[in-house]
Amino acid sequence: ILAVWGFITALAVLVHWFHALILGRRHKGIAEFTNRFIAYVYEVYRYLYLVTNERPWPIGKSRSPPPQPVDV
Repeated sequence: ILAVWGFITALAVLVHWFHALILGRRHKGIAEFTNRFIAYVYEVYRYLYLVTNERPWPIGKSRSPPPQPVDV
């Protein structure tokens, strides 16, 4: 799931870059889509590196609220 979503996100980032280059502003929907992908990758890596025992979406519980921004 992560690889497929990553490929789609890479295409979306490319489209988003052209959109920002031509119009001079970000597209809100594409930006939210890529932010959700980054938050999901963060959840998967937290589980894989044994930081948390909460499994990501396909196996564990679905997150109802949208993911919050992450400060590193």
